[in-house]
Amino acid sequence: MERKKWFKFLFPFTLGFFFFFLPVKYGGKLTVPFDIAVSWIRNSFPRQVDIYTLVLLLLGVGLTIFAPFTHRFSKFRTSIFIYVLRILGGLIAIAFFTGYGPRFLFEGDLKKFMMGLLVPSVAIIIPIGASIINMLTSTGTLDFIGTLARPLMKPVYKIPGRSALDILTSWVGSYSVGLYITKNVFMKGGYSKREAFIIATCFSTVSIGFVGVVASTLNILHLFPLVFLGYFIGIFLTAAIIVRIPPTSKIPQDYVNIPIPEAEIKRHLFREAVNQALLTAEKSPSLLSLFIKGFIDGLFLAALILSTIASVGTIALLLARHTSIFNYLALPFYPLYKLIGFPQPMKLSIATVLEIAEMYLPTIAVKDAPLLSRFFIAILSTSQLIFFSSVGPMIMDMFREIPVKFSHLLILFLERTLILIPVLGAYTYLLYRLGVLR
Repeated sequence: MERKKWFKFLFPFTLGFFFFFLPVKYGGKLTVPFDIAVSWIRNSFPRQVDIYTLVLLLLGVGLTIFAPFTHRFSKFRTSIFIYVLRILGGLIAIAFFTGYGPRFLFEGDLKKFMMGLLVPSVAIIIPIGASIINMLTSTGTLDFIGTLARPLMKPVYKIPGRSALDILTSWVGSYSVGLYITKNVFMKGGYSKREAFIIATCFSTVSIGFVGVVASTLNILHLFPLVFLGYFIGIFLTAAIIVRIPPTSKIPQDYVNIPIPEAEIKRHLFREAVNQALLTAEKSPSLLSLFIKGFIDGLFLAALILSTIASVGTIALLLARHTSIFNYLALPFYPLYKLIGFPQPMKLSIATVLEIAEMYLPTIAVKDAPLLSRFFIAILSTSQLIFFSSVGPMIMDMFREIPVKFSHLLILFLERTLILIPVLGAYTYLLYRLGVLR
């Protein structure tokens, strides 16, 4: 019995570490096996992935349409706003797949980005990640990491120590998998509404690997350690402030299930972490059943959110391409960049607000800017966190029980941006004065 619970704790722990966290060199870049697996599936079976993604997306749309008429599909019930967005997302996906639809949908690389990259990636990432994550969260890893992280997470960020696994998974894997963990623990009673809100809106960041992609696109990959340090500072400093001001501080501390408090630490921290992990592992179901349940849950979760991502992402990118709305939204930031003394302040202002549509758009906007501006936007855009081509609608859809509102995300985007600009601006200028960014 002793060996069995050790195996049930250590095997998923080791597998999860290898799959999500172990850096390996592949295709000339440093990545993790999770990224390799997702890339291999997408590149090896492109047509099959397209069909799978469309079927899963339309399944979600269909279940949403029938949800009001039966309790069987209650998890697909939603507000009228999201209901319309899901149906619109289904129509957009059909248009992209068949090639029939309004001409503006097929201009530029919109179809390639949405249905060739973004939506299929989420459709693959969530079920695969969820199958392993469900084993990790149910066999002691959550308790082990949570106990170790508690002295930092609770006083500084007002969230349980167990949230460290959600955060770490977003950093090294994908924010979609990190959000899956948060949703899973939240529905079981492991997080209050405010705690889930904090984790989802402050720590569901783009992965470290994607920060590398941004740095590479802006030709500053040789400065990656400094880019990553700025990203680290931006995320954690901003979160420490955001949790103490509205709207975050106004979210209720209610639970949607019977609360599961973290156990009191009665011994040495590491020993307590191991003890809590083994107690959970001993009571957990078989690893195979956890793997299968996680995969099925992941499929349903992907079906739930794919159509929303398709509709909101497409609308955001069309607005960025065909209207001047982001130019007008950028105007309030112009005096701030002018005051700081950054070169090309209007270009930086536009890049700053483009992030709310899609995280990669600011990178494209400043590709030819001076080094100082490129470095700053690299760390700003990856730290702003809220963008509506993906993570915004995912958070709104996955955390309807809180609920997370559109207005919450807009306010958070503005708060984060206003905090980040002076902080990261000072960091950038410090490196400039030290001669690093010349």
